[in-house]
Amino acid sequence: MNKTAAQIFEECQDSNFALVTLQGKKDLVLQKIASFDKGTRGDLVFAPNKKALQQSIENGASGIVFPANLAEMAATVAATTALFASKNIGISHALMKQKYGDHDHRRTGWGRIHPSAVIHESVQIPEDVIIGPHVVIEQGVTIGKACIVMANVVIEHDAVIGERVKIHPGSIIGWECVIGEDCMILSNAVIGGEGFGYSQDQYFNHHRIPQTGNVVIGKKVTIGANNTIDRGTYGPTTIGDGSIFDNMCHVAHNVSIGSNCIILSGFLCAGSSTLGNRVVASGGAMIKDHVNICDDVYLMHRAGVIKDITQPGMYAGSPVLPMKNYVMSNAIYGKLNELRQSVRKMSNGHANSTRIEE
Repeated sequence: MNKTAAQIFEECQDSNFALVTLQGKKDLVLQKIASFDKGTRGDLVFAPNKKALQQSIENGASGIVFPANLAEMAATVAATTALFASKNIGISHALMKQKYGDHDHRRTGWGRIHPSAVIHESVQIPEDVIIGPHVVIEQGVTIGKACIVMANVVIEHDAVIGERVKIHPGSIIGWECVIGEDCMILSNAVIGGEGFGYSQDQYFNHHRIPQTGNVVIGKKVTIGANNTIDRGTYGPTTIGDGSIFDNMCHVAHNVSIGSNCIILSGFLCAGSSTLGNRVVASGGAMIKDHVNICDDVYLMHRAGVIKDITQPGMYAGSPVLPMKNYVMSNAIYGKLNELRQSVRKMSNGHANSTRIEE
């Protein structure tokens, strides 16, 4: 990095960075970004709360980005430290680390296009695209500017890759699939594999139904490592802009997932289901086929969705219940043995009373 605090503040004046003010020693040179609990002299750190800010001060970090409401506490070290106040510390952390501390995927050690790559003559590779070893790019593929295609990636015929897409090693982009701008596809993801479509005859032999749709992924989407997103039977399987997938998730054919969703590890979604915008699925969530989930739904505690969810809110358990009902059911479940003993005593007491009356 090797920039003064004043230079960094000037470069991050865009409101997207959420910085409000720069106080203290503005001519300090900041060399790198570090964690708030390890950062020392020359480091820029991000302190999300009062405890982290205190630790950053004690460690002697040269630059500290902190929530604006802690300005009074930060002022105690203003003479020796560069202090960046932020109205959203999480956003400042994300965007400033992207700008100054991200890994440089263009640092490969070989030329722009590795000689082992196999690229069909019909494919135009923009001058700022990086192609790694043993990449295979088939006929009719379109690749946008500033893409990075890493080792052993396969892009099948007529796929469309938007600008500034990073495709990590071993991933496969299926034929005619579309990846939007600024996406990141992590290692060994399979986008546009054959959807699971079969019919059975009277002897229960399986007959494949060709899956001739595709997958369409919007802009600024992250697909985690070892994800599989199957192509549609006729139309597309779709992922909306800004959605982020953790590792090891599966999306079946004809599924539609909305914008800005968060999908965590172990997510399994059966075919022809629809998830709205801003759906959050925690680890191990499972969605039955042909289910519709509205916007702003949170699926918690290994949720199992077997019917439509039409109201925003938190749902948990399998099959899912609204969170309030789920918590109540768990509380009752924990007392079942106690209730059983109480019922047994009541039953025994009733039997004794009956014998006395007789």
